[in-house]
Amino acid sequence: MLLVRLGAGIGHAVSLPALAAVGLLIGYIAGMFGVGGGFLLTPMLIYVFGVPAPVAVGSALAQKCGTSISSFLKYRQMKRGEPRIDLVMMGGSLMGVDAGTRLLAYLTSLGSWRIGGGGSVPAVQVVLDLLFIVLLSFTAFYKFRDAWQARNAAPRGDLTIPGPLVSKVRIPPYIDLPGVQLTQVSVLMLSYLGFVLGLASGLMGIGGGVLFMPILLYGIGLSVRNAAGTGVLLLFVTVALGTVEQALHGYVSLKLAMAILIGSSIGAQLGALTTHYLANRVLRLLFAILVAGTVIMIGWDLLRLVR
Repeated sequence: MLLVRLGAGIGHAVSLPALAAVGLLIGYIAGMFGVGGGFLLTPMLIYVFGVPAPVAVGSALAQKCGTSISSFLKYRQMKRGEPRIDLVMMGGSLMGVDAGTRLLAYLTSLGSWRIGGGGSVPAVQVVLDLLFIVLLSFTAFYKFRDAWQARNAAPRGDLTIPGPLVSKVRIPPYIDLPGVQLTQVSVLMLSYLGFVLGLASGLMGIGGGVLFMPILLYGIGLSVRNAAGTGVLLLFVTVALGTVEQALHGYVSLKLAMAILIGSSIGAQLGALTTHYLANRVLRLLFAILVAGTVIMIGWDLLRLVR
């Protein structure tokens, strides 16, 4: 089974083919939906492969450096998305990554908690699980609601329908986004969104995409294809900085990240191509099902730990 020891506090051997297969799945998700796949990868590393939570977060960020740049190049070739959004949000996102990494280090220093009748559970794992459940439940709810409402609607294609963050948040200065048919979008609003996404990335190893997609879809009003093509540049810069900071804290296993990247670099290309052939409503429904399944997996394992 090609079992290897990965170091970085992982005290047992792990199957390389299994990690590559997981990487293929994560890369496909990243390419199809414009997210890093960390919302699924981090819990899988913790519960399926027994990786300590801080190392799972750091290594998940490291492997996304490859999938995100691969997805970005593919979407640029297909002329999807608006890179100006990424550039405006980048400063706030980088500050958020630093804040999230520091918060993760603090949670790790808290040691273990005893909850219910179960044994001691690392405090950082409990907090991360609860954050994942809340965030992903919110995302899944809006995705399912949107898919249900769009079941009889005419296909919108790549048309942008300005959302409340564009029409109601009127804080100057403004920027025009011709790539997605928007004018006078608040620069300050985008910068603050970048900070929140960076914070989630540094703390949870998710790259921010699973939070960024609902914002782009419902807050700004982009189509699924343009939303997927918009977030990947910001994702790459965010996870690159996050990887460096996590590595300085000793939370990155390069062997683990590279094993996953073998499959994810291929999967990202296939996922990006898939968005070109599937309708927006189908993509929304598939993403909602995937996120809901992840919530169930995390909730089940959290209950098992605390019983």
